[in-house]
Amino acid sequence: MSDKKHKGFWIAAAALSVFSSGVQAGISLDRTRVVITETEASSSANLSNSSADIPFLAQSWVEDEKGNKITAPLIVLPPLQRINGGQKGIARVSKTAGIEKLPKDRESLFYLNVREIPPKPDKPNTLQLAMQSRIKLFYRPAAVIPKSKSAIWQDQVIFNKSGGQMTAQNPTPYYITIIELSGKEGKKMTRFPGLMIAPKSSQQFDITEADVREFSMMYVNDYGGHPQLKYRCEGNTCKALSPAQQNQ
Repeated sequence: MSDKKHKGFWIAAAALSVFSSGVQAGISLDRTRVVITETEASSSANLSNSSADIPFLAQSWVEDEKGNKITAPLIVLPPLQRINGGQKGIARVSKTAGIEKLPKDRESLFYLNVREIPPKPDKPNTLQLAMQSRIKLFYRPAAVIPKSKSAIWQDQVIFNKSGGQMTAQNPTPYYITIIELSGKEGKKMTRFPGLMIAPKSSQQFDITEADVREFSMMYVNDYGGHPQLKYRCEGNTCKALSPAQQNQ
């Protein structure tokens, strides 16, 4: 799943015969992912009302990995807040009962949802739309918290080629999102919009260059950035170059 944009989508709040002349901007998030660790009491995302003068309500909730709405072991507060035009709010994720039951040797995946609720239109026959954002929310147990905020674990991903396919193996305790693989001159060699690989698991996908020997992997870090790592293949196995070779 790609993190180039929030996974936002439009939902109709009213379906009438005449469209409004324009859609007002509303509530937006300042990030594409939230990480809460076992050692933190909470973690948060900032909300902004990009409309200059129209107040919006922001409704927030947490879903589990399967998309079910939950209130444990993570909850977001406040579940509903008013944000005036040009102002900001905070969606704060906190731990609740049951957090101790999550795996201790790897991350757990959840989703943070924020839906804007616009004010009632003052014009009749208006189609009113609302934006909903859904971003990844990771719970990171103490045993796998990196020692440095600049730590890179994505370079541990190993790729195995087989004809026009590759298998990405993620031996780490973290969820890793790969945006794309690119070959010579930056030519994209994958077709997926984004690929998230669960901890200690693997995924297979198609590539456009079966005989590739060197390529770059673009991934998403904790801050929503899109760094790249250089890879080199020996036979059918492709591994990241050493940190010293990455900048050559």
